[in-house]
Amino acid sequence: MTGGPPDQGPGSRPEPPSDPLAPIGDGGTTVHPDLTDHLIPTWIATQADLYEAEAAAIATATFRRRPSPHQLLDDLYLRRLHRAMFGEVWRWAGRYRTHDVNIGGVAWPDVPALVRDLPADTRAWVEAATYPADEIAARFHHRLVQIHPFVNGNGRLSRFAADYLVVGLGQPRFTWGVGLGVGRAELRASYRAALQDLDADRDAVGGLLRFARS
Repeated sequence: MTGGPPDQGPGSRPEPPSDPLAPIGDGGTTVHPDLTDHLIPTWIATQADLYEAEAAAIATATFRRRPSPHQLLDDLYLRRLHRAMFGEVWRWAGRYRTHDVNIGGVAWPDVPALVRDLPADTRAWVEAATYPADEIAARFHHRLVQIHPFVNGNGRLSRFAADYLVVGLGQPRFTWGVGLGVGRAELRASYRAALQDLDADRDAVGGLLRFARS
């Protein structure tokens, strides 16, 4: 597809990071009518169709070069990364949400400023070595999920961005719980619990780090 982040110059095309936490829809659950007008593929009818289309779009997205931490820690880049991942499925890909959401997320008028602040804060952590590389990437990931900048795809975007960031800081990609050897439902429940622990206690990053490296 076209529309990938423009600061990714020519070079070997890496595979996008695998995501064991990516959702799998129920073939019997239809997509909500309020969403269908925003979909580009006309064949999508169920949640299973939707997640299949999103996974296919991400798999074929143009990730020509993994971004450096300097490139990634920029709000414009994050919007372009979201558009690269979801632009073949959603008309609003890469554009911040303009309404509040039921599950998590900050008030929508605050989203642009908070997304600008997050890369700036993370750059400061990197420059000052405030935390180890894994913890910087985990805190960046958690805060991006918490902001919930887009209508959909926030978890997948945040995990991809955290993987790119931690690799750029000299560490392996996160494994996101694959070593736990549990089913997807239990895996996603463990992930949500780790995020919620950090929501309750801003210093409780250990659970998320253990999950991300398990």
